[in-house]
Amino acid sequence: MSKVKVSQTSEAIVNLDADKVWKKLIDFGATEKFVPDLIEKVILEGNGVGALRTIYIKGGGEILERLTSINRNKLEMKFIILSTPMPVYNYEGIFQIDPKDGDKCSVKFESIYEVAIQEREEINTVIKNFQETFLSNLDK
Repeated sequence: MSKVKVSQTSEAIVNLDADKVWKKLIDFGATEKFVPDLIEKVILEGNGVGALRTIYIKGGGEILERLTSINRNKLEMKFIILSTPMPVYNYEGIFQIDPKDGDKCSVKFESIYEVAIQEREEINTVIKNFQETFLSNLDK
């Protein structure tokens, strides 16, 4: 099975100030609020770098993720997926926040991963949809 490395980015303007969005992201355990149609619940173990979250998918399945980096100065955080039912390998997610005028900010969500060539198109669509849904719910 041949794999290909993919980097996919979504970006959105969020109607909250950067500090509020930053707190939501580094909380790391509230993911179900941002993708309520897909996620049943999230269990968080620990906090800060090294924290583990188990995401329980509606209809079955679990995703295990680890928070790997928090850079307050750059408003950037990173996480990796340790296990997932999706055919995605060596996944790293990166969030970066850019403050804007007023109570707004821009949030960039980048996913870097490997996927089998024959599944690339389908997985890219799934991940892009997830990114866009996640970003659209950050101000809720």
